[in-house]
Amino acid sequence: MNTANIAALLILTLILGAVIVFYKDSIPAKLRRGLAISAAVMLMISFILTVYTLFSMGT
Repeated sequence: MNTANIAALLILTLILGAVIVFYKDSIPAKLRRGLAISAAVMLMISFILTVYTLFSMGT
C-alpha cells in the first residue's frame, strides 16, 4: 500500500478538523454538522489505514 497517499489523507483530515474548529462561529449550523461528520469519518478511515499499514509492514 502506498504510504504517501495515507500520509496525505491524514494531513488533509487534520487540516480540515483545524479549519472546522477555528472557524466554527462563522460556519452555518447545517454546514458545520456535515463538515464535522465528514471530518470524523475521514479521521476514522485514515486511522484504520495507518494501523493496517503498520501491521502489514513486516509481510
